[in-house]
Amino acid sequence: MRLELTVPMSQRGQPLLIDALEAVEGGKQTKDLLRPIFEIIRRAVSSGIQQEFFNNFEQYENDVNLPRQGAGDVRIALDLPEPDLEAVRGDLLDVAMAGSEWIWQTASDGPAAAVFEVLCDILDEGLGPVEQQALLDANLADLAG
Repeated sequence: MRLELTVPMSQRGQPLLIDALEAVEGGKQTKDLLRPIFEIIRRAVSSGIQQEFFNNFEQYENDVNLPRQGAGDVRIALDLPEPDLEAVRGDLLDVAMAGSEWIWQTASDGPAAAVFEVLCDILDEGLGPVEQQALLDANLADLAG
């Protein structure tokens, strides 16, 4: 599955997505799939190294010298292994709801809650890139309006 998404710059440097993932119950495979994606967002990892970072997360997890994207929104472009997604579908929905709720209760950060929930929904439903961005944008617009 191809994940192509632009996340608001407010999530850059923000630990909430990772903190929520650690705080909620969910399967190890689910958390192992989401953790590198949320780290790419938090660190604004350069698009040129995102796939390598995702594929070898344990190697890069503590690397503080990774290339970063320029200022602004964070662009994600990853090919995710379908067998890994199949293994966590279903659990992603539970994690999405719990993580979003945890973010709301802990930090009242609507955009972070939306990014967390929508990203999990996208992966669970296997949405294509056009639908991915439309879903995130609609959720963020609902918060703003």
